[in-house]
Amino acid sequence: MTPDSPAVPQDDVPQGDVPQGGGAESVRSLELFFDLVFVFAITQIATVLVEHPNPGGLARAALLLAITWWMYGGYAWLTNALDLDRTGPRLMLLLGTAGFFVMSQAVPRAVGPGPWAVVFGAAYLVVVLVHFFAFQGTSGQRGIHRIGPYNLASALVVLAAGFVAPEQRVWVWALAGLMEWVTPWLSGVGGFTVGVGHFVERHGLAVIIVLGESVTEVGAAASHLDDLTTVLVGSLLALAASAALWWLYFDREEEASAALLERVPAEERPRAALWSFGYAYLFLILGIAVAAVGMQKAIDSFRHPLHGLPGALLPLGVALYLAALAAFHRALAGDWPRRRLVTAAAVLAAGVPALRWSSGGTALAVTTALLAGLVCWESAAQRGAALRSRDA
Repeated sequence: MTPDSPAVPQDDVPQGDVPQGGGAESVRSLELFFDLVFVFAITQIATVLVEHPNPGGLARAALLLAITWWMYGGYAWLTNALDLDRTGPRLMLLLGTAGFFVMSQAVPRAVGPGPWAVVFGAAYLVVVLVHFFAFQGTSGQRGIHRIGPYNLASALVVLAAGFVAPEQRVWVWALAGLMEWVTPWLSGVGGFTVGVGHFVERHGLAVIIVLGESVTEVGAAASHLDDLTTVLVGSLLALAASAALWWLYFDREEEASAALLERVPAEERPRAALWSFGYAYLFLILGIAVAAVGMQKAIDSFRHPLHGLPGALLPLGVALYLAALAAFHRALAGDWPRRRLVTAAAVLAAGVPALRWSSGGTALAVTTALLAGLVCWESAAQRGAALRSRDA
C-alpha cells in the first residue's frame, strides 16, 4: 500500500486499473477463506481488550490491530493482482493464511510473559515474506520491490518485541506500527495498480465479516447470563446497533466509493485507495472491535452503572467508527459528511454519562437510538436531494 510520491518516475507507474498477468475482477472463494482467518485475528485482538479493559489493554489492542491490518491490506493489494486460478498463487495465499492463523493463536498471550510474543513475531515475518514473494511476476512486482524492504524491517521489529519485557513490549510494537504506516511516504507509488471492483468488494466483505463476528461474540457473551430480560433485550439492542453500523456503510457508501475511486486517474488511484481503504479503514475496523467489546460490557452491566474505561468503550467505538466513515468519505469525495461527525459527538456526549450514572442497558439503548436516528436522517436527506434533482 503506497501513496503518490513526486520522486517516483512516471514510467514506473503501470497504466490502467486492471492488474497485468491475471488480475481479479471479483473476490474469489479462497480470499473469503483467508478473510475468515483474518477475522479470527480481529476477534483474538478484541479478547486482549476484554481481558484488560484499561488504557494499557486498549493501547495494546490498537497497536496489534494496526500491525495486523497493515498486512491484511497488503494481501488485499496482492490478491488484486494475483491469478488464483493457478496452483502456485493459491499455495502462496494458503501459506500466508497459515501465518495469519498462527498469529491469531498467539495474540491473546503475546501481551504477557512466555514465548507467545516470539511466535507472533515469527508468524508475522512469514506473512511478510510470503507477501513479498507472491507479488513476483505480477503487475505489482515493481511496487513490492520498493515497499518490501520496509515491510521486512518492520516485521523484524515485531519479532524483536518478543524478546522484550512485557511491560516494554508495547513501545516496540508502536515503533513497528509507525514504521509501517509511514512507509508509503518513503517508498512511493511506483509499480502498483488498483482494480476498483475487486478492491472495493474485498474491503466491504472484510467489514461485514467483522460485523458478523462481533454480533456472534456479543450473542455468545449474553447467552451465558441468566436474566431473561438482559439476554433478550440486550442482545437485540446490540444487534440493532450493529445493523445500523452495517446500514451506514452498505446502504450507499460502498457503491459510492467504487464510483468515486473509478473516477480517480489510474496513476493517482493507489494514493486515494491508501487514504480511504488503508488509513481510514484501520480506524473503522478498530471502531467495530472496540464497540463490540463495549456492547459486551454494557450487557454484563445491563442493570448497573459501569465506571472507568469499560464504560467508555461502547460510545468510543461507535464514535470512532462514525469518524472513520466520515474520513473515508472525505478521502474519496473531498467533503466531510457532517451528520456523521455530529452523531459521533452526540454518542460520546450521551453514551458515557448513561453508562456511568444509569446502566449499561440505558447506554446501549441510547447509542442504538442515535445510530437509528442517523440512518433516518441520512435517508431523509437522500430522498430530499433526489426530489430536488427531479424537480430541477
